[in-house]
Amino acid sequence: MTGKINKIILASKSQGRRDILVNLGINAEIFPTDADETLNGNYSPEQAVMELSQRKARKAIEMLNNTAALIITADTIVAYKNQIIGKPADIDDALGTLSMLSGSEHEVYSGITVSLNNKTLCGYDVTKVRFRKISREEINLYVKSENPLTKAGSYSAQGVGSTFIERIEGDFFNVVGLPVCKFASMLKTGWDLTVFDLKQAINKISENK
Repeated sequence: MTGKINKIILASKSQGRRDILVNLGINAEIFPTDADETLNGNYSPEQAVMELSQRKARKAIEMLNNTAALIITADTIVAYKNQIIGKPADIDDALGTLSMLSGSEHEVYSGITVSLNNKTLCGYDVTKVRFRKISREEINLYVKSENPLTKAGSYSAQGVGSTFIERIEGDFFNVVGLPVCKFASMLKTGWDLTVFDLKQAINKISENK
């Protein structure tokens, strides 16, 4: 199986997603697509993340034109009381979002699409996250120091943002941006592959360079 993979691509600029794969022993090539993330119409959270991850996959497939490349794309959003919350428009938006999430529960949805050998699978996972009550001072300091404008829901579950999280229900890595359990399941279902196979493929790719 691994002989059919000549590249492993993460089509994302997310450092969190890259770090997750590296921790799994998969040092993927980074290939952002800058796909259009505009959503017109009524999408449920799960429909939204799957649609956006598939758009990124389609663009990566077209740009790379390499059926032996295993391509991973993902998209993450926050939902609060059935309202989709993406990346904040500006600092004021980030302040408002974090104030709204303070002391309450929200859901984090991540869609993931995996493509290899002319086959593409798409799925999603959802994790419930509860924030402790966060002071206005903490919110202001966080927004000033942590660049929330690139994060769905205006926060990252890594670093200082982790101190806001009182508890989670579900896959923590889904909150970071890549649902690893769903990823492993898709690899097995679609191509009878495991993470260990991908690690072996990475080693072979490195040897052939």
